[in-house]
Amino acid sequence: MKRLNLIKLWSALLLMIVITGVIGCGGMRPTVFLHGEYNFGFLEKVAVIPFDNLSKDQGSGARATRIFIAELLSSETFDVIEPGEVNYVLEKQSLVRTDALTKEQIIKICKNLGVQGLFLGAVTESSQIRSGNSNSITMTIVARMVESETGETVWSATHTAGGKGFLSSLFGVGNKSTSEVMRDCIKKILGTLIN
Repeated sequence: MKRLNLIKLWSALLLMIVITGVIGCGGMRPTVFLHGEYNFGFLEKVAVIPFDNLSKDQGSGARATRIFIAELLSSETFDVIEPGEVNYVLEKQSLVRTDALTKEQIIKICKNLGVQGLFLGAVTESSQIRSGNSNSITMTIVARMVESETGETVWSATHTAGGKGFLSSLFGVGNKSTSEVMRDCIKKILGTLIN
């Protein structure tokens, strides 16, 4: 009888740990804006403007741009203009600060690249906190897409990924690298546009 009660107690404890882990690993969902009247079926060819880096982690904007393009290509949803072509058009128009593009500049870039949509983004947070053997990486990325005719934003999403996971907190294992956290964040963001 005592053994049966002990088994029930351990089972209940294990179930509570698993439920806590599932709830804790759920994380935040991306914040999303979708233009209600825009026809996304119109989009065939898109370009990605190099992401800005607003974090203290040098090079995170360039890394995010590369990962974003790779994930966009792997979705096989759009034709994506080569980054070199995008940089050439930006240099030709003497555009250094892409975070302050006007609607007119966006329309001109889209026309020069022959695209219907332009992705812009920024890494707003990239931080790492070490605690003993484990580390906790937090990443926040904001991305948006503007359409070519009016320069209006038709989609925008922001997401924060990382933090200390359940397994890492409980057992000190399962730490993800900065690139893995960034890739997870970008996949979640793109998942709000590409199904």
